This record gives sequence, C-alpha cells and structure tokens, in this order.
Amino acid sequence: MSSVILVGMPGVGKTTVGTELASRLDLPFRDLDRIFEDVHRISPAEYIRTRGEDAFRVKEAELISRAVAGESAVIATGGGVVVDPVARWQLWNAGTIVWLDAPDHVLRNRFSADPDLRPLTQSAEQLAERRAQRLPYYRAADIHVDSTAQKERLATQIIDELRAREKIAVAERGRLLFKMETRRDHPMGPREATIAFADHLPATWLRSLIEEYSAGVPIVAADRNPAAGHPDLMSILPSERVYLMTAGEQNKRLASVESLLEFAAERRAERKDAWIALGGGTTGDLVGTAAALYQRGAPLIQMPTTWLAMADAAIGGKVAVDLSAAKNSAGAFWPPVAVIANTATLSTLPRDLLLDGMGETLKSGVIGDPWLFDLVERRGSAALDTDAPDLAARYAMIERSALLKIGVVERDPFEEGERRNLNLGHTIGHALEIESGYRLPHGRAVILGLRAVAAIARRRGADPAVAQRIEETAAELGFELTRRFDPAVVKDVLKSDKKSHRGAITWVLPMDIGEVVQVNDVTEAEIDAALAEIAQP
Repeated sequence: MSSVILVGMPGVGKTTVGTELASRLDLPFRDLDRIFEDVHRISPAEYIRTRGEDAFRVKEAELISRAVAGESAVIATGGGVVVDPVARWQLWNAGTIVWLDAPDHVLRNRFSADPDLRPLTQSAEQLAERRAQRLPYYRAADIHVDSTAQKERLATQIIDELRAREKIAVAERGRLLFKMETRRDHPMGPREATIAFADHLPATWLRSLIEEYSAGVPIVAADRNPAAGHPDLMSILPSERVYLMTAGEQNKRLASVESLLEFAAERRAERKDAWIALGGGTTGDLVGTAAALYQRGAPLIQMPTTWLAMADAAIGGKVAVDLSAAKNSAGAFWPPVAVIANTATLSTLPRDLLLDGMGETLKSGVIGDPWLFDLVERRGSAALDTDAPDLAARYAMIERSALLKIGVVERDPFEEGERRNLNLGHTIGHALEIESGYRLPHGRAVILGLRAVAAIARRRGADPAVAQRIEETAAELGFELTRRFDPAVVKDVLKSDKKSHRGAITWVLPMDIGEVVQVNDVTEAEIDAALAEIAQP
C-alpha cells in the first residue's frame, strides 16, 4: 500500500486518527508538525507567533520531501500546507489523500481545550476565512470523511475506502489537485462555475460533471492535435457529436464560428446541450463564441490543453474572434460553466508552446503575485524543460496564474476597473501580433509588450530594477527581447485597440513586482520610446 496522507482543518483529528490508522495498517506514522518541531526546535504555533505565517509556510514546505521519503506511511499534515501548490503536488504524488472534515462549531469546541495551539484560528471569523481559502484544495482529495465519529470507526471507514479505491483501474482514478466553485457572472445559466485542475482526469468524475451541465449529448469541439495526441482523454468524452478543427490565430475568424454553428444545427443540438472546447486558447475562443451565439447561449465547458489556455485564456468568460484590423474584437462575455484542466496534456507539447504560456504566467506574477514571479525566476527554466521537467513547479505556476485571474475576474467581471490590469503587456503585444500577420506567438508578444510598458514605467519613476528584473528573467527563460517590426503599422493598430475610450487607451504600467497602475495619458513620444526599446537595431 502507498502512503496515506491526512489533510484537513486544524482540530479535525489528523494526529489522533492517523495514529489509529497507522496501527491498523501496520505502517509508520509521521506528523509534519512534529517533524517541524524536531528540525527547528520550536513548535509551529510559536514559530507563527514570533516570525509570521509566511515564514512558517516556507519552512513547512521545505520539510515535505522529508515527510514523504522512504517507506509508505500514514502522514498527518498541517492544516494550511495544501495552500502551497508545490507542496501539494509532492503530497498528492506520494499517496492517497484523505480529507478529514468537521463543522466549524465542532472545531471551535475542540480549540477551547488548547487555544494557544491555534494562532491562526482564534475566532470564528478566522476559522471561516481559513476554511474558505483551503476548500479548493481539500475538495481535490481522493477520500472525504466526516471526522466527528470515534477514531476507531473513522479508521475502519478510511480502510474500507482505501481498499475500494485499489480496485479501481488506474486509468479511471486520475488525480484532482484543485477544485473550486467560483461565481459565474451572467444572468443566463448557473450562478456558479466549477474550476478544476488535475494530473490526469478522473474519468468517472468527468463524466458526472458533463452530465450535470449538459441536458443532452454535448458538442465536443476539439483541436485536431490534442485530439490525436490524447486518445485517452477523447475516450472519456461523449463521441456522438465530435467536431475536429484546425486551431490557430489565422482560423480564429467568424467564418470558423459559422461552421461550428452549422455543425450543431445539423445535429439538432438543443440550447441546454453543453459545448466542450478541447484545445488551446484559440480553440476556447472559437468554441466559446459559437456557444454564446447558439440559440442565444449554450453551456460552455472549457478543457484547455495548453499552458497558455490553462493559466489564462480559458478563465474569465471573455470569448472572441479576430477582425482584420483588431484582435479579439468580435465576441461576448460568456462565462463557462466549468473549466477543467488536465496538466498531463502538456507532456506532448514542444518547448515553444510551453514558452508561449510562460509569457502569461510571468505577466501574472508582475500584476499581483510576487511569490509566483520568484518561483518563475528560480525554477522557470526547469518547468519548461521537455526531457525531465520540474512538474511540481510547472503545475504551481499554472495554478497560481489561474488563481490570480480568477480573483481579479470575481472582483471585476465585466472589465470596468481592476480587470484591465490583466491587459499588462497586451496593448503593444496584440499590435505586434497583428503586424506580424499572427506569426508572432501570443506569449512572446506579451513579453515584448511587457518590456515596452516597463520602459514607460521606468521613465515615469518606477524603480529601474523592476524593468531589469523582468528583462533578465525573460532572457533566462528564452524569450527574445527585441524584434524587427514596422513601428508605423504597430501604432496604427493601436488606434483600433478595443480598450480605447474616446480615443484614449488605458495603459497598464508595472511599478513593482506585484504592483501595477492604470494610466490613460501615455504620450506619442512615450510610445515611440517604448517601441524603440524592443525594436531590433
């Protein structure tokens, strides 16, 4: 038997149940909190009180490798260790994850016996806030049990579920790593959407989700490349209405949308039959636009298969196709009912396509996640490797990028304020894509655009080290820092930017890693200087 890892809120009984379970399974028991105390000569609670939670999480994550190393064991984790995506990847790949759960009022009663040992949950409000933060990670556990029963009964229940799980074929199991419900801001359809990330999708779970969101047989609109490269994934999707397409920015036009609509109409698809978009960002945009139009709105399930789509494009509910003079200028706000990302699909992609997604991830770090930017600096090159990739770092970067966008979109669903920050690097980036005839990949265009606006920010008072750090990180990852282009064409395209208001473009400028500002007074001279910054001599 592989290791059994217990996760859950403080006070659910991970140590008590874990000790009983280890005895019954004849496995050693390891407690992450005790390992921490042995190494640092201080309890986790005292460390948090004296040095802060952020410092504690760093040290706690460093001990995961030690906790999961060696022979199989029953491992009790700290309540918040799951928040770190790198640590969670290690835990989830070390064994079967069991989520011990209990209502908040039960936990509060248990805390009353040892209030000093719970520095992060001193009040009901703190406890509720921690639970809400961690639920997306707990929900991805393999087994979920109510821990209010006696430890002997809980151990029996867990053992029974472990044995039942062993009888399920590996191909059917899959591994969810993250599952959350997020607000879906649209008057039509459900009020919440499911967002899940997995390392291989649990087949039964996926089929159940599709049945939940599709009244009849769904339209499965798939890019030919991932459809051919992942027959295992295609095999668990409904096969009655499969539409194969050739994706790519050149085909992201209204004519392609019309072909999709005709396909659905010919097969008598009904309004509540879901549309499943399997592929990269252009596939998601094409299928999403068609779904928004079909009978005035059909449920959309995004199944991104590229880094770019997982980290950014599939999330947020904006779908669009290109016009000759402007990218993404014909579309709608049509939020998906579900976004299901299987990071295992990235294993077949060449480095160039992975790099395209990294451009959006780097942008996300600059917008509002210094932890993510630091991870990209330290482990970005290893995450992009195609021979022996750092899968934990790759997954963490994608998840954190997606979480940043999810948070921004929830606060500003219709791009009236903060959501414009997500356009960092895109104003000039989109113009460069159009100037190139879409031969310049999106992620690389974003990095060039990011460098350009960093130059504007530097001239407006931002610390020069910010632009230098962005440049050095991009270069280390393999991005081209300059490009040959026609400045006159780029500036002409900027005049058609869809984010313009009364002729003025809202520009997003990086003032620090994790801090951006919006301005609408960038001058012609500043634009010329910014373009000169990225133009090849």
